[in-house]
Amino acid sequence: MKLYVAVIVTVALGVVAPSAASAQTPAGYRAQLNGLCRGYTPKFRVDKKAMQKATKAKDWKAFGYALGHYLALALAQDRQIESTPVPSAMRTQMTPILRLLRTADGHARLALRKAAMGDSRGMVAELDKISKLAQPLNGRLDRAGLRDCGSNQS
Repeated sequence: MKLYVAVIVTVALGVVAPSAASAQTPAGYRAQLNGLCRGYTPKFRVDKKAMQKATKAKDWKAFGYALGHYLALALAQDRQIESTPVPSAMRTQMTPILRLLRTADGHARLALRKAAMGDSRGMVAELDKISKLAQPLNGRLDRAGLRDCGSNQS
């Protein structure tokens, strides 16, 4: 009987302990996400410079490559942000932000798909939608204390 109790307690601790470990304070959550975004910022800047250089040289293939890489990086960063457990104290503030990120991600994936199919007008339309979503998103991220994911990154 003691063996069964020990097994049940061990299983229960195995289920509860990871969820308790992932529950962070708002300060820890902000620090984790700001650190994540700071790691992506130099990569985004390299792609932006490459797009500017390609535009000046009218090298549309290089521009497309840099833009595609930029969107892939943004999707990877957003996936990590979206998968980070939100502290309960920040849920009401982060829920609309995460919803906007998921919406922008859908447009980014669609833009990449349209670019791959050669639909440049469709791709540009999706990029315009992302641009419109990014403006309020940056302000919301800044207000949530995630400046490195918001205005510091754009």
